[in-house]
Amino acid sequence: MEEEWENPVQQSLARLSQRAAEFGLSDFLLIGGNAVIAYGVPRFTRDLDFVIPDREQESWRRFLEANNFCFIHGTPAFAQFLDSDKEKPRVDLMLVGESTWSRLRSKARNFELSDGISIPLVAPEHLIAMKLRACLSPDRRSGAVDWSDVVELCIRNGFDPEKDPTFAELVIQFGSDSLLEKLIHELANRNGN
Repeated sequence: MEEEWENPVQQSLARLSQRAAEFGLSDFLLIGGNAVIAYGVPRFTRDLDFVIPDREQESWRRFLEANNFCFIHGTPAFAQFLDSDKEKPRVDLMLVGESTWSRLRSKARNFELSDGISIPLVAPEHLIAMKLRACLSPDRRSGAVDWSDVVELCIRNGFDPEKDPTFAELVIQFGSDSLLEKLIHELANRNGN
């Protein structure tokens, strides 16, 4: 999965993850578009997305504010921060409880960004689960790429709901029966079946 990250968003990701480690923040996982890219799916993203345990929310807020970000929006499950100078990408934090955090962290992978800088990366099946939830969200913006991310992540990671009942259950649990049928159909079409 190692590659040279040259665009400004990815450079910001490397700098921010290094500073987070220096600040003593270790409980975070890369999610969102940059995680999709880390798994080899070419796509564009404008922000940095992390999942953190909700107990770390204040520590992350202090860290981001110390790095010139200001809080712009939040819900019980999300917090968004914008660079005060509007030069760096927005940072989005997904907040989860301890049991969810333990499950996510147990399967996390280490991703080498560049020059010895690494970042913890959410497992592909957990990223797919998050993307399935986003597909069902009525608040998701038009044109979001969540569904194409799901399909590409399945292809690149060998997930086949027709051959793997556990993965099929994940699709139903975090998506729906109709999304499972749609995924099976699209994967079959992509495989020429």
